[in-house]
Amino acid sequence: MSIVNRCAVMVLVLCVGLGVAPVGAEETRGLLLPDAEPTPFVLLPDRALGSFGPENEESAESVEKEETKKKSRDWLGLGRDTVFLLGYQFAFIGILYLLPESVTHWSSEEKKISFEKWWDHVQHPVLWDKDNPIGNYVGHPYVGATYYIRARERGFDRIDSFVYSALASAMFEFGPEAMLERPSVQDLIVTPIGGALMGLGFEPLRHWVKSKPEPRWYGHVILIATDPIGALNGVFERLMGIKSDIRVDVGRDSKVQVQLRLRWE
Repeated sequence: MSIVNRCAVMVLVLCVGLGVAPVGAEETRGLLLPDAEPTPFVLLPDRALGSFGPENEESAESVEKEETKKKSRDWLGLGRDTVFLLGYQFAFIGILYLLPESVTHWSSEEKKISFEKWWDHVQHPVLWDKDNPIGNYVGHPYVGATYYIRARERGFDRIDSFVYSALASAMFEFGPEAMLERPSVQDLIVTPIGGALMGLGFEPLRHWVKSKPEPRWYGHVILIATDPIGALNGVFERLMGIKSDIRVDVGRDSKVQVQLRLRWE
């Protein structure tokens, strides 16, 4: 909790690096920008898997499918995001564990990890911590906003995304971080509430970037900075060779076609 502001700086540097990388920019454009031609409704787009359904859809039908897409909840995708997120949280704590005491303010005694210590921390959270205000009231809301945006990108509404942000925050406070220090009730409140408010500000900014036919490099940086979890997930999925696709196509005869494909290369 006392080093969340450092985490925010690390994320910002990572975002700039990913945003200016040509390959990352091209992949981000392919994932985040709508196609020029109407396509079937795609929750987890993977163009390498191909497509199905008629190619010459009327514009009105395409708009209707796009609205349906935005309202559909991608549970599988968000579940996979959460698995990756838990891994990032443990990795983050692992990195902090290796840093010197001058950075983390954790003594050698505090770095001793055991189940008994974790259980004691979980049972006795602190009500109000004394961490850096920038970390508490800027860093934590930013992290909460990334949780919020990830759920929004998976088709969940604002209330659902707020709940997901709260659950993701609790997962970190009572999970990886509780191995070294007590959870903070203050952070459990500030992270989702501040995150939802900040996320509401991110949404029109992301929409502005996505609406451009050819976003500049700073547009990619904005998209990655406001959804670093999604950007990192895309990188690791490509490295691991995961190809996943969920498609729902509503034809003119009102028949619904659903495809779920998951493969490893």
